[in-house]
Amino acid sequence: MSSYDKIMRAVEELAAKYPMDQISYSSIAKRADVHWTTVRRHVGGKEELQELLSRWQQQQGELHSDTRTRVMDAAIRVFAMHGYSGATLDQVALEAGQTKSVVYWHFTNKDDLYLAVCERNLKQQAAVLPRQIQEIVQSKDPVQALAAWLRRHMEEGILLPRRSLLFFDVYTLSREPDTREKIGRLFEEFNKTIIHLFQSLQEQGIIRKDMQAQSLAVYVQTILSGLVLPLLMEPRDRGIEEIAQDIAQLLWSSLTIA
Repeated sequence: MSSYDKIMRAVEELAAKYPMDQISYSSIAKRADVHWTTVRRHVGGKEELQELLSRWQQQQGELHSDTRTRVMDAAIRVFAMHGYSGATLDQVALEAGQTKSVVYWHFTNKDDLYLAVCERNLKQQAAVLPRQIQEIVQSKDPVQALAAWLRRHMEEGILLPRRSLLFFDVYTLSREPDTREKIGRLFEEFNKTIIHLFQSLQEQGIIRKDMQAQSLAVYVQTILSGLVLPLLMEPRDRGIEEIAQDIAQLLWSSLTIA
């Protein structure tokens, strides 16, 4: 398991048990068995740590202690580690500290479990993205804010390659047409949120109005998705700052030039 994965798991576990003011770099580092500077490198400053903890607790609410949710949390880690085709419900049960029968009580099969994970993930993104984008466009230097956001996206693609490609993996490898159809519907709902966000930015006069919001949303999502493959083909942690900066400049210019 990578340092990033250990840190994110430690954050989730601590956030489920303690209030935010009792969680520090040191406590996360101790649980993840890494140095506190490694936590800071992956998480960011104190404000970013507080935002991460707040977002996780808000999204999970009281559900983090629920068995179904624990199984889904374990499934994310197992899918990310072994890929969709390599993951088994036995591994999920072991990771969740449950019996296989408990997993089957909540989910019919691996596809059913994956769909639940996918739906929750997309809903979380839909809840968080509008605020993140507003913070970027309202910052003193939107290009720099966008570059920082892109850098985190790229770093996650390097550190957790299987998780980055998981949606594509399942969509192409699942033997069930019904599963692919359900995944398609989930993404359709998510895309509606993104399109609405771009429409709002157009109404605010922040981005160009001479193109449909739907086209701009597809354009941006294509670029973000396309970032993953080159990084996996040629993993690098050097030069990411420059790449993120250049892409941010290109994106911002193309979205704001009417």
